[in-house]
Amino acid sequence: PDMIALPGGAFTMGSDENPAEKPVHEARVRPFAIGRYPVTVGEWKQCVAAKACLYEPAGEDAHPVSNLSWDDAQQYVAWLTAVTGKTYRLPTEAEWEYAARGGTNTRYWWGSQLVLRAADCRGCGSPSGARTPMPAGSFAPNPFGLHDMGGGVEQWVADCWSWDYNGAPANGSARDRPNCRERALRGGSWLRDANSVRPANRNFYDPSVRYPSHGLRVVQS
Repeated sequence: PDMIALPGGAFTMGSDENPAEKPVHEARVRPFAIGRYPVTVGEWKQCVAAKACLYEPAGEDAHPVSNLSWDDAQQYVAWLTAVTGKTYRLPTEAEWEYAARGGTNTRYWWGSQLVLRAADCRGCGSPSGARTPMPAGSFAPNPFGLHDMGGGVEQWVADCWSWDYNGAPANGSARDRPNCRERALRGGSWLRDANSVRPANRNFYDPSVRYPSHGLRVVQS
């Protein structure tokens, strides 16, 4: 994957818009690299061809791969690590939000108000009723040079789902627990409304179940 190195640092995580995004707090992340785009169908097919990923996606190669479970995503990062000799993984929630904000602290990375045709979501000015997300990189990147951090496909992260940020680690690490029943997702999707593409927005799902709008983006420590 095409990766962008980020310097890390402290940022304000969360918002007051939803109980799941509270309390607003300072988080600090170490330097890391993150995919410029979500993983595409074409990239995923290489893992299928190597018989390391079980799910065979539909769609064109340039589109972000979708309909993935968290378990599917783990197969992909394990394969990518094995074939490259470099350690790939899913981002933590803190890393994901730090990257999505792009150094900004507004409701969206581009400002406080919705801008049409800035993201692939319902009501964002992109084609309505589409059966698949738009091709990766169809919209302008955020200040860190990252595309589709909001809209397109909702992206799995490493964390076990927690209903709020009480007790969240301040060092940017993932929150995990034994027998985790629900994993966190970030970024909204082409099937969800503009509220979902805010960097602070959070969602969750069963890690073993596939859903049409769920995809992934990879990081390296």
